[in-house]
Amino acid sequence: MTTQGTIALLDVSSSSYPERLCAAALQGLANRGGPRVFLDYGVYDDPEARRTNEAFIDERAWRGKYRDMLGDQDRLCLDYYEGAHGISARRVESLDALIAENRSLVSGRVVWDESMPDTANVTLMLAARDGLLPVTAGMADRAGTAGLPVAHDLRGRWAGRLELYRWALDELFPDCTEGSIACVEPEWRRPEFADYLVQNRIFTYSLSSGGSGAGGTILRLLAFGPAPLREAVFALGLDGPLRRLGLALAGSGSPEARLSNRIQRKTLARPYPTIFGWHTARDDELSFMLQLSSNGLRLVPAHLAANFSFHSRVAPLPAAGTAAAGPAVAAAPALLAGPAVAERKTEIDPDGVYVTFTLSDGDQLMMMNSGQLGNWRSPSRGAVPFNWEVQPLLAELAPALLQRYTRNAAPSDCLVAGPSGAGYVVPPLCPDLRSYMSETARLCAMAGLTVATSYVADPPRRVLRRLARYRGALAGFLCGYAVVGRAPQGIRDGCVFVANELPLASGIHDPAERLLEQVKARIEAPGPRPRFIAAHLFAYRAGIDDVARFVAGVSDERVHFVRADEFLAAARAHYSRHDREGGGA
Repeated sequence: MTTQGTIALLDVSSSSYPERLCAAALQGLANRGGPRVFLDYGVYDDPEARRTNEAFIDERAWRGKYRDMLGDQDRLCLDYYEGAHGISARRVESLDALIAENRSLVSGRVVWDESMPDTANVTLMLAARDGLLPVTAGMADRAGTAGLPVAHDLRGRWAGRLELYRWALDELFPDCTEGSIACVEPEWRRPEFADYLVQNRIFTYSLSSGGSGAGGTILRLLAFGPAPLREAVFALGLDGPLRRLGLALAGSGSPEARLSNRIQRKTLARPYPTIFGWHTARDDELSFMLQLSSNGLRLVPAHLAANFSFHSRVAPLPAAGTAAAGPAVAAAPALLAGPAVAERKTEIDPDGVYVTFTLSDGDQLMMMNSGQLGNWRSPSRGAVPFNWEVQPLLAELAPALLQRYTRNAAPSDCLVAGPSGAGYVVPPLCPDLRSYMSETARLCAMAGLTVATSYVADPPRRVLRRLARYRGALAGFLCGYAVVGRAPQGIRDGCVFVANELPLASGIHDPAERLLEQVKARIEAPGPRPRFIAAHLFAYRAGIDDVARFVAGVSDERVHFVRADEFLAAARAHYSRHDREGGGA
């Protein structure tokens, strides 16, 4: 279909959802053989494109702050590949033309039921297994699909969602890739990640986690409850039985949660099973995370993540002085890690205040695909020390995309593993935290990352001891997406842990100005020094430009704005001395 180095580019920015779903499925089939097809979804001006069951970016913020910064994220990604990898794009005029070019890959059609949106997920699994194009009844006679036999017609086959996914679990799960599943909400009509699901034959469903009842309450207490209670539960080894009880209660109160538990537990993989996607329209992020973490999975957030069948097939660039990379996708550590950052010998200022800022949500594939919502392209990058969460799993899933960051990082940029390492989890709920952390250490080494974040600000001591076992691979941990109760800092079993002081859980959605006012207040507050202040910026409200303006307005020479690795090194030096002097941590 393509000449050497040339790929097909189709603009789907004005296409309907059914057309986009069809194009994405075809893209997944085509890209099994290499990076051949790229879709341009355009600028996400449709407000529904930027929401799940909450608005991540409202219209005022989108138009005033994010739109120009983000731009046409797909086109900008392709520009990078054209410049860095020598890929050239050939525009295809229509979906019908793209189908015609790839006709040899397609054996027929599968018709999904628009009155039952979940049939779209079944369609993707059938498309992946049998080489089919997903179409609606209204698309059946279009030129591109004319002549293709209808292999499956899903209209009217199931009475409801539960019946549909029970059938899929029995009939389709055995033919899907082992160790990976996806939760995709078809009601949101966002097919961007469908190409990767089809390419990799991933079992796809949409079922609630049932986290609003007693079961969810138990799991929330294990993760975020009163510190004395959690410490006692974990010290006595009661967390496992309570975790299982919480899952069982959630399942007993919700047939959807019960079937979802069954699917998640059936997803066995070594070293660690993975779920892609996001939560459903019937629950929220926290309930979803409590369930999947307790069932022993890690999440790769994939809502709005376009072209990952393409990203996954682009070979990373060779390191300087090595031979050109071949067609293999796997990457050696030297291919991913950027120029080595020399170890910084930080002299502790005994009267200083050390401040570090981390941009949240980099574990989301959409964030990696979009240049961290455009922040990576800001003129402010390189002017101030700044930490960028990234997804370590990209070292294997899409190494060339991760390399876009590792190779181009400025000396003031520090790439850190997003919560809570190789995949998004709630660490106190992981039944096999050892395997999860072993994978995190391995993938961080591949990606050249030395700092990890942890979703919970104050994990129980037993969890800290487990994390600390990997101090040889990681410099330490910045803990907490937001502060629920305590925000401790110090050294545990030789590993440094510093909780992000801000934001408080109640202030996650505060505008950047409000968050930075609180940082300023903490800098100026009386009390012992040196002081260590870590702030976790909610990416949909604050960014690097906000931080650059804030830093420019601070003239106190005792205030040190530093990267995460420098910050943790300074904290380690201080708390190690404090321990030697008998203070404890």
